[in-house]
Amino acid sequence: MTFLFALLSVVPVRMPEGLTVTPSLSLMAVYYWTLYRPDLMPPALIFLIGLVQDVVSGAYLGMTPLLLLGTYSFAVSQRRLFLGKPFALAWGGFLLVLLGTTSMSWIIVSLITRTPVPLLQPALQFGTTLLLFPLVVWLFVRTHRRLLPGQ
Repeated sequence: MTFLFALLSVVPVRMPEGLTVTPSLSLMAVYYWTLYRPDLMPPALIFLIGLVQDVVSGAYLGMTPLLLLGTYSFAVSQRRLFLGKPFALAWGGFLLVLLGTTSMSWIIVSLITRTPVPLLQPALQFGTTLLLFPLVVWLFVRTHRRLLPGQ
């Protein structure tokens, strides 16, 4: 499922004014599954998924695996804080992860290109990703309950 979301993460969504945005669906998947089923999200798989996403999207090779593994590290280290708590707390945790990954990707790309990247695109990606998170988590929860009952 995370692999599929990584592929969908490179499909641009049309916005008004002719803008396009690609929500970070793979980031949502890694965050969710690491919190609630870390046994299904080993770091080697996360690295491979990120690498495939970089190749398919044409991103700088290694950037997505770095960001996804950072998300994994955060989720594993804070897992006890989020388990059994209201959804708003997990969403707040995702907000922190998304803020960190968006900032890191902006910094990395700006350093590689030696020029500050305009903030509009990262801001749109941040906003759409954050707003889509509850819908995507709803899908993950339903999948989790259906495919892995009793977990």
